[in-house]
Amino acid sequence: MDSITNLTLIFQFWIIFGIIFLVLELFDGSTIFFFPLSLSSFLVSGYVFISEKASMSSISILDTWYELVFLWAFLGLLISLILVKFWKKSSDDDDINKY
Repeated sequence: MDSITNLTLIFQFWIIFGIIFLVLELFDGSTIFFFPLSLSSFLVSGYVFISEKASMSSISILDTWYELVFLWAFLGLLISLILVKFWKKSSDDDDINKY
């Protein structure tokens, strides 16, 4: 378990994770699943980078791997809900064949 903790506390891991999800989004194109997870990976990477540079690692709130993964999943869900709410297509036309 120590190797998982060390891996998740490296900000480059989260950047690579985000890039992988961006590539998967290119194949999927739904903008609901992979894109929010990619954005949340970049946000977690920023958090890890700032906490590393500010020497807050001893007083950091999120310092275990499962807390960072929970933050990543929560941010992904939050970004997904925001995307659905603001980019929902409004259909003024009542045509049944319009998707």
